[in-house]
Amino acid sequence: MEILLICADPARLAPAMRPFVRRGITVLEAPTLAGGLAALKAALPHPPALVLLDEGEGRSDDGAMRRAVMQIIAASAFTYVSAVSSRSAEELHDAMEGLGMLAPLPAEPGEADGEALLQQLARFVAV
Repeated sequence: MEILLICADPARLAPAMRPFVRRGITVLEAPTLAGGLAALKAALPHPPALVLLDEGEGRSDDGAMRRAVMQIIAASAFTYVSAVSSRSAEELHDAMEGLGMLAPLPAEPGEADGEALLQQLARFVAV
């Protein structure tokens, strides 16, 4: 199984990725949305189980994040999506309502945050 990080600074997310790596899940990285979409499309028909999208490239506002998530869903409708956000889970949920995203990670996620995301994902796919 694979997950895809769309993040210009994946080292910042390393603590949250440790639970995934311990489970043998491959963590792919793309620094830009365009690169992430290309990687996602190239992986079809077996895309990563999860795309984790950060607020980079101007995605800190609702509209830009929503458009980016919709592009990910359009590229691979069966891939789960979560965000790394400086906003609260409730704020992001309200802004992304209807897109079926998993709960976000905080802007500076720790290992416990990654474990919680892994457990959410495990409700939908075998990890």
